[in-house]
Amino acid sequence: RLRGFAFPRGVGFAAAGRTSGGPAAPRCGGAKTRSRVGAADAIRRAAPHRALTGEGAQATVRSVHPAPRYGAAALLAGLLGLAPAACKTGPDLSADYGQTARENYILALDEFADKDWEEAIAYADFVRIRFPFSRYAVEAELLIARAEFEQGNYVTARDAFKQFAKLHPTHRHARNGWAAYMAAASAFMNAPTDVFLLPKAAERDQTPLHETLEDLEYYFANYSGTVTERYARKLRDEVYRRLLEHELYVAEYYLDRDKPRAAIGRLEAAGKRYPDVGMTADILFLLGVTQLRIGQVETARGTFSDLAARFPEHHHGKQARIYLDYIRKTYGPAKPGKKDPPLEPPVPVSPPMPKNPERPYRPAEAASAGSPAR
Repeated sequence: RLRGFAFPRGVGFAAAGRTSGGPAAPRCGGAKTRSRVGAADAIRRAAPHRALTGEGAQATVRSVHPAPRYGAAALLAGLLGLAPAACKTGPDLSADYGQTARENYILALDEFADKDWEEAIAYADFVRIRFPFSRYAVEAELLIARAEFEQGNYVTARDAFKQFAKLHPTHRHARNGWAAYMAAASAFMNAPTDVFLLPKAAERDQTPLHETLEDLEYYFANYSGTVTERYARKLRDEVYRRLLEHELYVAEYYLDRDKPRAAIGRLEAAGKRYPDVGMTADILFLLGVTQLRIGQVETARGTFSDLAARFPEHHHGKQARIYLDYIRKTYGPAKPGKKDPPLEPPVPVSPPMPKNPERPYRPAEAASAGSPAR
């Protein structure tokens, strides 16, 4: 849905350097858990200068996933078939979590790579809460924001990216504008799209697109000139285009209800607010037709002339030449200095008179009393 707004290559989260953690062993019920050997390999690859072999590696495996201790009662219950049949669905503090922030962050990265977003958030949140002063806690916050984005929780992801950019301004992904760009991208992904049996996207609420523009304004005010600027500009052009489609829909709505002046005001404001997004010809054509409809012949002649000169190959440019021929045959050729009369302001319509002029707010009470209300 981002229409090519992929994560900036080389500046995205993947640039931090992920370490793969080996194959995953299946859990009961279809869930999966990280194998101990895989976790040890991930830790060993993350710090090759501290690679462990032999007994040292086995000690690391035991520290990441401590061996469970079974009591006599549990052993007896297992022999008698009394053990519960339920299986775990998330990380268990005694078996799955590591002992250090680095170990848990590596496990979070592995779950993120396996697209297991819930467990990735659980591991990263454990790092953030249990080790708040570790450098991995900062990386865990960014990982949580990305996992929320991948799950489609765009409102939560937007807040997380904005908070990360403000709380960690010296982080490389904050300094290059990537976190601020992802906040705007999250708002954009929450915008309406064309869905079967539903109104078109241009006919629905455009609040997420306006929120995207707010985030982009913050981005250009603070991160202009960074490596992510070209992605932000591309996103802004797409937002302008979709908002302009909404303005055209509103203008056509006014025209269908015989309110051409409201349509002209909407079109003129949209042309100034969202320029150079590839829809100028559509605006000029609809504006010229509306001006001609309310009798502004010379103004419409100028609008169609501008349209035919700027977009000669566009289908609206060809239609503009047809309208110019019609205006010349009907109203004569253009005369220098000739202007249309100013439009008179609309006359307000007086509200209807109340049914009971003496006490308009309580007519029933006045009727029941049988006397004029005071």
